[in-house]
Amino acid sequence: MKRFLIILAVLIFVSGKLFADFNWLEDKKKQVYNYKRDIEKYENLIQQRNKIIADLGFRIKDINEKIKVISQLISNMSYGSSNDDLLKQEADFIYRKERIERLKEEFKKRIIWLYKHGSDYQAQIIFTSESPSVLYARLEYLNKLTQSRKSDFDKIKYEELSLFEKKKIKSLNRDEFKKYFVQKREDKDLLLKEKISAEDSLTIAKEDSENFSKQIEKIKSKIADLEFSISQVKKPFVYKINNAADYDSRNIDNLKGRLIIPVNSIDIIKDFGRTTNPGTGTISLNNGIDVSVAENTEVLSVADGVVENIVSIPFYKSVIIVRHGNDYRTVYAILSKTMVQKGESVKTGMVIGYTGSTLENQSFHFEIWKNDSPLDPKQWIRRGVSV
Repeated sequence: MKRFLIILAVLIFVSGKLFADFNWLEDKKKQVYNYKRDIEKYENLIQQRNKIIADLGFRIKDINEKIKVISQLISNMSYGSSNDDLLKQEADFIYRKERIERLKEEFKKRIIWLYKHGSDYQAQIIFTSESPSVLYARLEYLNKLTQSRKSDFDKIKYEELSLFEKKKIKSLNRDEFKKYFVQKREDKDLLLKEKISAEDSLTIAKEDSENFSKQIEKIKSKIADLEFSISQVKKPFVYKINNAADYDSRNIDNLKGRLIIPVNSIDIIKDFGRTTNPGTGTISLNNGIDVSVAENTEVLSVADGVVENIVSIPFYKSVIIVRHGNDYRTVYAILSKTMVQKGESVKTGMVIGYTGSTLENQSFHFEIWKNDSPLDPKQWIRRGVSV
C-alpha cells in the first residue's frame, strides 16, 4: 500500500521576495536521482569487496599450501637421512618444471600471435560455434584449461619450496637441525594465525558485500514507490514560498506564523505530536515535524541566534541546536553536512547545513522549543500559496 503524504495546508500568500518555489514533482525526481547515485556507490563498494574476496581467497590458498609443505617437512624430518630420495625428487622436479616452462612458452607465443594478427579469439569462439551448447562447451574447456595450467604452475612453486627446504636440511649439523626444526614449528604457528586473520577478513568482506546488495534492493524498492507516485501526478504541485528575512529576531514571541521555512519543502511525512503507526498500531511522540526533501537541500536558520550544540544522534544523524532570545531554541536534524560550529552566531536565512537521509527516506526534522516545551512548527512558520 502506497504511503499517503500529508501536505501542509496553504491559505495565505505573503508578498515579498521569494526564496524558492517548492515543486513536489521536481523534489521527488531529485530523490530518485539521489537514490540511483547511492546504488552506483553501493555497486562500486561491492566491486571493491569482490576484489578483496578474490585476493583473500588466493592468499588463503597460498597459506594453506605453505602450511602443507611445512607440515609434511616436519612429519618427515630426520637428521642424517639418505640422499637417494632427495636426488630422485629433484630429478623428477626438474623434469616437470621444464615441461611447465615449455607450456608457458607456448602460451606466450599464442598471445603474441593473437596480438600481432589482431585476432579476437573470444569472438572467433562465438561466431564459429554451431550452437549455444558448443559455445558453452568451448568456454568451459578454456576455463578448465586455464585453471589446470594455473594449478600446474602453483604445484611447481610449492614443490620447489619443499625441495629447497629439504636440501637446506642436508647442509645442517645436528645442533643447527634442532634449531631449524623449532623454527619450522614456529613458522607453521605464524601461518595458522595469518590464515585465521585472513579468513576473518574474508568473512567480513563477504558480509559487507551481502549487506550492500540488500541495501541496493531496499533502494530499488524506494525508487519504485517514488516513480509510482510521480506517475500519478497529472498537474505539478507548486508551492510559492516567501523566505525573505524581513523580521527582527529579538522578540520571537511576536513572530508566530512569520518564521521562514528552514528547507525548501512542505511535504510533511510525520506530523507534530502523537502519531499512530497504521501497520503496528504503536503510538509515538514527535516533538517536531519531518518533511520529505531531497538529500543535500540547503537548511536555513529561521532566526538570529547562537549555535548551542552540534551532536550526532542515531537515526537523526547530525543535529544542530540554535539558541535564540526569550528562551527559544530551534532544532535542525537528519543533516548530511553542517556548515556552522558550536558557539557561532547565525542570522535569519543563513545556510547552516544540508539535509540527509535515514534508512527509511530522504528527509529533514525540525523542532521549535520554548524553555522545556516543544511547539508545533506549523503554527510558527509562514505560509505561502499553492499554484
